[in-house]
This record gives sequence, structure tokens and C-alpha cells, in this order.
Amino acid sequence: MKRLLLFALALLMAFTAALAEEFPDTLDMSALLAQEAPEPTEPSAPTAGMTTPGRERCGQPGCIWETPMNPYDAEAMAAMLTSPMTVVKGDPRSQVYLRAEPSEDSVAIGEITCASQGLHVLETLDNGWTRVECYSSSFEGSRVEAWNALVTGYVPTALLEVKQPRTKYAFIVDKLDQRLYIFEDGVLLDLLAVSTGLVTEGKPYNETRSGEYILWSLTGAFADGDTTCNYGTRYNHGDLLHELPHTGEDNYGYTEPKMGSRASHGCIRVQRKRTEKGINARWIFNALYDGQLNSRLIIWEDWPGREIPLPSADTPLYYNPQGGVNYHDSPTCYGVKDRYEPMTAFTYGQLDAEPYAELTACPYCVPPRRAEDIRAINDAHIP
Repeated sequence: MKRLLLFALALLMAFTAALAEEFPDTLDMSALLAQEAPEPTEPSAPTAGMTTPGRERCGQPGCIWETPMNPYDAEAMAAMLTSPMTVVKGDPRSQVYLRAEPSEDSVAIGEITCASQGLHVLETLDNGWTRVECYSSSFEGSRVEAWNALVTGYVPTALLEVKQPRTKYAFIVDKLDQRLYIFEDGVLLDLLAVSTGLVTEGKPYNETRSGEYILWSLTGAFADGDTTCNYGTRYNHGDLLHELPHTGEDNYGYTEPKMGSRASHGCIRVQRKRTEKGINARWIFNALYDGQLNSRLIIWEDWPGREIPLPSADTPLYYNPQGGVNYHDSPTCYGVKDRYEPMTAFTYGQLDAEPYAELTACPYCVPPRRAEDIRAINDAHIP
């Protein structure tokens, strides 16, 4: 009996080795048996004072990984949003491992989504491997538990290809201020409030993965538990850009007050109320549907030490003195009836004085936050 068991074990090990050789990046049983789940490497730790999406340097013009995270730098944004993107070939619903060393036998330190996730190419080696930087696209159930970790490692050079996303529209989500910046032909067009992933106890995978992506599939409305999310567009494996969830036919009472703060399970919730330019989640979906699918989406990390700048004291704001409860960034707004427009102007420097002190930010036109709210966000990001 003992000999039979030993013989069966030998056959199992031989079969496992043969299978691992045939599919080295999808099944490595010997490595799984010999190693525990890899711990995030030291480069994954947050770096205080970082102002760019990446920490490595390639020196290429317009590189998104080396461009400071400032949506109002018109020249830098135009160069970045028209640059090409390097991705891993394959089905956008599949992933490959990022290796710690240039070898299939090396430990996996991150996961990369094929076709839609952009990589920061640092060095192409002469041994068939390329050194890259990216945020790990680890999801719930991933073998590599590197949730949104910024990692540098190696992928086979033969798997890489260069794509040119559409440039008519581009989208930047900043997790620091929970805003979506919309660009048209490289120029800032408008901004919307969003909600990115809220990490809770036992659910580190709720963190929205930062980096560079392609909006590649229009999914439309979909169910999420007892809620419905409209205008979904897939960009990274299981992640979507979509309108904030609602219950019933049109009940947004639970999710709408959370806009502009972290609240999702990892996807990006976008406001439904139209700005003065008529832009909202539905507008984005329709623009992509109208020939602009495969546009670029960039998600900026809220590194420790990053700050939201305070608006200038003379920044113009507006309100309705006839019973209005909101302040606005435009004299007209979809949230105000026509008979009260144009609204009365005042300045950001007067916002804490009467009669403006009790006004709240309009959920349609998304004016600047109050100084105290900006300071609270900045204080929370002190290293």
C-alpha cells in the first residue's frame, strides 16, 4: 500500500510539472506549494510628497507617469493626453503576472489587465523581458494580494504592444479631490463629482486601482445588489465608470449625498446631475457611444503629502438671494429655475461671511469646496 501511494504521488508531481511547463503563467503548482502568498514589495509603499502618478523615470515626452498631477496645466495635459500607451496583448477580460525578476520562475508581485491597462515602460532588456511600472490590478480573489500597489517588475517583451487611444475626449479621475476632469481635444472642458472605492475592514480590494486605462466596452445599465447603475463603461477587467447607483425607479437618496467622497466598491461613480454645459454620466456614455469608445481614462493616486490648492479669494461665485441654499460657479445652473437667473455674484473670499456662510455647494455645477473642507482633506493626507 505504501509503495502504491508513493507511486501515485510521483505520478501527480510529474503531471504537475508538465502542466506548469505548458502553462507557466497560469498555473505554477510547485511555486504555490513551496511559497506563501507574496507580500507587497518595498516599492509598493506610499511615498510622501509624490506629485506624479509613478516613481520611476523613463524621460519620454508626454509620459503620464512623470507628468505632475495638475489638471490645470494646459500644456502638460495636452501632451500627456495625446501620447501613445503601452499595453499587454490579449483579451481585456484576462490578466498576466508582473514578475519580480525577468524569469517565469520569479515570484509574481502584481497583476496586469490585458489590452486596457497602460504600463510605464522603463527598460527593454536583451533577454526577452521588459521592466515596467504600474499599479497592480489585484481584485477580490486575486492570488497576488497587491491591492492598488505601485510596483516595478518584468513582463515578456513579446507580450507588449503600443496603442494610440482616441484623443477627442480624455478623462482624469483624481482620488484626492474626488473629481472627474473631462478634456476635449486636450483642453479642459468640465469637471464632475465622483465617488471612488472605499476601503473597509477586510476589504482592501475595494480601493480603486490607479493608473492609465482605455475605456473599451459599453455595458449600459447593470444590477449591483439591490441597486441599479446606469451608463456603465468597462475600463479595467471588473472595473467600470458608471452613474451613481439608485434603488427603485429613480431613488438616489442614499448615494447622491456621498458624491465627492469615497463610497464605491472599486468602480467610479459619476454624478447624474447636469453641469451648466449639460455634462453628466449620461453625456459621457453618449459621447463614447458616438464613435469615441477606446478613449483614455487616467486615475491619479492620492499620495500622502498631496494637497488640494485653495481657490483664489477673488474667484467668482454666485447665489440666488431669493431663498437659494446653494452657491454656484456660474450665473446660470440647471439646479436653479430660469426666473432666478442670472444669479447674484460674490467671491470665494466672502464665502464664510453673511449671507453666504450657510450656503452649500451646488450638486449640479460642482463649485469649489469651502476652505475648511479643503483643509480637512489636506490634513488627512499629511505624511
